[in-house]
Amino acid sequence: MGHTLQQWKSADSIMPRKKSSIRRFSLFGHLPEKTTPEVLTTNTMNKDYDPETGNKTINQYMMIKEIGRGMHGKVKLAQDLDTLEWVAIKIVDKQSRKRQLGYGPLIPSRGGDIEEKIRREIAIMKKCSHPHVVRLKEVIDDPSSNKIYLALEYMVGGEVEWRSGNHPILSVDQSRHIFRDVVSGLDYLHYHGIIHRDIKPANLLYTENGKNVKISDFGVSYFNQHLVGNSGQYDEETDKELEETAGTPAFFAPELCCTREKSQQHITKSIDVWALGVTLYCLLYGRCPFNANTEYELFEIIPHAPILFPNADQVGFETSDSLKDLLQRLLEKDADKRITLEQVKYHPWVIDGLDNPSIWWKDSDPREHKAVEVTSEDLIQAVTVIDRFKRTLRRFSSSLTSFTHQLTKDRSKSITENPKYTLHVSKHD
Repeated sequence: MGHTLQQWKSADSIMPRKKSSIRRFSLFGHLPEKTTPEVLTTNTMNKDYDPETGNKTINQYMMIKEIGRGMHGKVKLAQDLDTLEWVAIKIVDKQSRKRQLGYGPLIPSRGGDIEEKIRREIAIMKKCSHPHVVRLKEVIDDPSSNKIYLALEYMVGGEVEWRSGNHPILSVDQSRHIFRDVVSGLDYLHYHGIIHRDIKPANLLYTENGKNVKISDFGVSYFNQHLVGNSGQYDEETDKELEETAGTPAFFAPELCCTREKSQQHITKSIDVWALGVTLYCLLYGRCPFNANTEYELFEIIPHAPILFPNADQVGFETSDSLKDLLQRLLEKDADKRITLEQVKYHPWVIDGLDNPSIWWKDSDPREHKAVEVTSEDLIQAVTVIDRFKRTLRRFSSSLTSFTHQLTKDRSKSITENPKYTLHVSKHD
């Protein structure tokens, strides 16, 4: 079953009608009865060593080996000794670092409210429950430790490998299957107000046997209540924060490459759609669509250079008109004209090979999955902030000082009133 490119362009015959209101599917509406597995928050940490293996343990997790490393942190494969389940433990430094969630590297902070950002990121991951989004299982945040330990779903298949040198290693059908999974996961995030900001092959991870793909790494992701649902509502604060470029330059949309003076386009969810187009191009052709020797040159090329398609003798297949159409729409320079994820789902190239596209359309409908609601309380409770511990310590120290001062006064008074009383102080006390 499928639709021709011409039928798709007329659109109305196969595109669903938009709801007159998203309220019934919004945060406070009637949602399908699907529950989110609860993310545990543990405020005590016990470091030890397993007596049999000698491996370090953090609470019930036994560290096995390092599986990833960033500039200021690492990810370790671990086993939950209670359930024997494998997990990926990401170790995040609380001090003077910009946190990243998922499996991606940590990068130095460029300032700003560090604690607010880590709270928001963890709060977002706590609320996400989707077959194509890596799940957070537990946050271990002991106020006496300078690190937070994140227990994440372990993706056995690892990162999506997409090239050998500059040659593709995936078939067209494999690329299409990966693409569908990412579209489904990304549509879920967008519907619930989350812009990922770093969609690329390195942040796509396989489940066991490479059956499915999940989106990882929410280190630079952004959440705003104004973006929830199908709303395209513009918010000045959203635009300002998203203008602070984050992610990987080769996957930056044109509107991120221009200064505000040169571009009047607002920064929206559409930056993820562009990155999705670059990702699909990479999967298919084993190379990025736009390349340059320097970041400055790249930022000049992306907004202006046309998209070029390799010859069949270079990649082993002929690029169909349908595929060209999809890539051109994903990589549309004008963000306002760029294809939407809802439209992507109905594109002929995307649904090609599906026996019954209606089943996939239903399964990939974000309204079929638990809604994300990140409240002020979620942000506050997302982690135990080290400053809170310091304030408690200062209060305790202040009380101790006051008590000691009063004790000294009482003893001095006793010595004055009774000359026979002597206060003995050892050198070693």
